[in-house]
Amino acid sequence: MIKCNTCPAGMTPYTVRSGDTLWAIARSNGTTVDEIVAANPGIDPDNISIGQQLCLPFTGEIYPMCRIGNYYVVRGDIDIETIAAYFGVTVDMLTKNNLGIDPQVLFNGQVLCIPVAPSPVRIEIGGGKLRVIHKNGGETGCEVEGELSGDACIITKQLNIGVSGARILNLSDGGAISGRSSGYGGVVVPDADMDALFNLAPVGTQVIRV
Repeated sequence: MIKCNTCPAGMTPYTVRSGDTLWAIARSNGTTVDEIVAANPGIDPDNISIGQQLCLPFTGEIYPMCRIGNYYVVRGDIDIETIAAYFGVTVDMLTKNNLGIDPQVLFNGQVLCIPVAPSPVRIEIGGGKLRVIHKNGGETGCEVEGELSGDACIITKQLNIGVSGARILNLSDGGAISGRSSGYGGVVVPDADMDALFNLAPVGTQVIRV
């Protein structure tokens, strides 16, 4: 069983990648080495290893509006009831997790935070293709570049509002699924498909190599 998040509330999981140092991780995630060491008792700050999971203190600058990293970008004429039904949460949960929104007036490009709930999809990647298997049995998909190193799950989501395709799904195996515009690498998805995938797949989604 893949553990999608073993960090306590208020912490964001991070998997150490090749070339990482604690100082670089702290700098890119808006925290400090001392705060990371305090959040990970027993860690050797001078000896971290690839694949090691760290718990990073939450910073609003990196994850605006959403402590759990489950962003959803409103597209087109969609209402809050439809969004809630898709993700298996209630409208009340959505409103409480997005203080200040008017649930009756959503606008294109608005960013919502989706509370943790069982994922409505799973993702399969292999042979240059990505398939999204929906909970109702339907499927969507697209062609991709790159392959998974193994089965994983989405542990965090990064969003750069205003940059098409700059959406990144960080995986528990240290890899990522990203849009071409992000320049991040990993499994690379066409930008338009990445925008849709970012919305459909919340934190905790299983990503399977086939």
